Amino acid sequence: MGLRAELAPRSFDSLERAEAKRLQLTFAPSVGKKFRLALHQDASLGIAGVLYDCALLLARRLVEEPRLLSGKVVEISCGTGCAGLAAAALGAEVLLTDRSERALQVAKQSAKESGLTVSCQRWDWADPLPLECRGASTVIATDVVYSEDVSALLNALEALAAPGCVVLLVAKVRSPSSLAGLRSLLNEASHLFKECVPLSLQPAAQATLQLAAKDLPLPDVQDKAVYFYRLVR
Repeated sequence: MGLRAELAPRSFDSLERAEAKRLQLTFAPSVGKKFRLALHQDASLGIAGVLYDCALLLARRLVEEPRLLSGKVVEISCGTGCAGLAAAALGAEVLLTDRSERALQVAKQSAKESGLTVSCQRWDWADPLPLECRGASTVIATDVVYSEDVSALLNALEALAAPGCVVLLVAKVRSPSSLAGLRSLLNEASHLFKECVPLSLQPAAQATLQLAAKDLPLPDVQDKAVYFYRLVR
């Protein structure tokens, strides 16, 4: 598959970004109006409380090409909810899920300040699929592969994705363990999904990310350690 591993796994993609309580993300798609998202964070939650590269990259891709989305959108392990909030801004019906109640509270705060309506549901993949999650047409999954053991993720996708459902998966390989996990996930997914194809993160909407009045760097859409897959059940 040509997957490459980064030598040094990191807790946060950007320490400066992670330390911010609030970020502002502005999108300027090639077609349509510019819009902004307020993104609140709580680094005390660890990986669930901060914005990661994969969510930013998928959000820019969705804003530039909204047709990647259809019907009810469910984001799993949403963290800050960046990708899901972008989908909501595009007019989608969005349900954000995470096992952290606090992460969902922070995402709700971001949605409210951004003028968006989203639903939130706590879901630990070890638990049965909540009724609220049923009927998803599109599933968003960013940065959900961190180790070799992807059994819980596979079980969650099998429960959530009914026939015809599309999963948009963006993963960043940060270690040999996450590389092995992604390989395992794609191998097993090929038996569960009728399509499992790599996509490009381009074209991507122009965007700016700000902390107060300061512009922060955006992740590279050509980052060789980031992979985007479309899985069709």
